[in-house]
Amino acid sequence: RQIAINLCTIASSRYALGIGKDGGISAAAYGIVMQIYTIGFVVHVAMQGAAAAIIPSELAKSGDRKAQNVADRLFGWSMLTGLTLGLLQYFAVPHLIPLFTTLPAVQEAVRKPAAISAILHVVNGPRFVGEGQMIGLKSFRELTAITCVGMCILLGLLKSSLGKSLEGVMISNLIFCSYQTVALLIHYFMFGKLSRKRIQQHTNDAKSQ
Repeated sequence: RQIAINLCTIASSRYALGIGKDGGISAAAYGIVMQIYTIGFVVHVAMQGAAAAIIPSELAKSGDRKAQNVADRLFGWSMLTGLTLGLLQYFAVPHLIPLFTTLPAVQEAVRKPAAISAILHVVNGPRFVGEGQMIGLKSFRELTAITCVGMCILLGLLKSSLGKSLEGVMISNLIFCSYQTVALLIHYFMFGKLSRKRIQQHTNDAKSQ
């Protein structure tokens, strides 16, 4: 899974930095966009770590129903956190850009990709909690499969016309992250160890004994 994530990161950087028709403006803009995005990214990583630690602990201590309640709350908080980070970045970008560059061409090139990366925060909120709960519950095979499919989607998008512009590279990452989030939520609600169906089955089995 980590190899797939690294390949996605390298591929995105390669395509963004390889846009040479504008004399390196896109490459400079991509570096700035990533620095701005990273400010909020650390919060998502913290949420992922919290989910990976708290959910399995609650499962061992109080059972699957309580663990499910905790996971639901974490997903709720992650959506709120992602929305907050996205809005903060969107409205802060005009004030942050001059701190990174004084070149008007680079400043202009940063605006649209930075707006797309603000949407990434909204999408990545539940994504990182979804990954965290799968890591904590040791659903490594399913998580790896989801990540590898996402990697194939991203690489395919980057090889298309989207990979020829910085906005296209960011849109490709947005589609990749959106797929990841949807797939992780489907797994959690329908197929995972804390899915409604599985917990209901455990409850019914306990009542019948």
